[in-house]
Amino acid sequence: MNKARKGNAFQDWCVKWIMKNYPRSVCHNQKAVAKAIPIVDPKTKKREVRWVSQRNDIFGCIDLIWVLPDAPIIWVQCTTDQHIERKEKDLRSVPWPPNTNVQLWLKRPDKRVDIYNMTADNMRLVCSIVRGKSCLPTTFGSA
Repeated sequence: MNKARKGNAFQDWCVKWIMKNYPRSVCHNQKAVAKAIPIVDPKTKKREVRWVSQRNDIFGCIDLIWVLPDAPIIWVQCTTDQHIERKEKDLRSVPWPPNTNVQLWLKRPDKRVDIYNMTADNMRLVCSIVRGKSCLPTTFGSA
């Protein structure tokens, strides 16, 4: 499975997990899109259509927007990239208003999903999801 498919599958898994565990939630799942580009093949000189993937993240880094009743909006970056520093850099490039709830959901090679809240000075691990079960604190979803 290629990197984009893995990423999309992980995003779908995150939405499914959220909807199962927070059924009164609403999630917007922003996915990469593709568009058809007409070209002339340089070898055959024939006109053809090639599909080109376009990255479509919100603010260049957000994959999900999660809305819970009576809670602030949660902006989520879903990733399988083990270098969270890169993702944190992307998230910090956005001028988030104070008290905005920004999270990084990281799928680990052992299938565990670590969830980090971005604070003013670091990424704070708030829980891990192991085999669909979680160790979520009762304040999960709050800034």
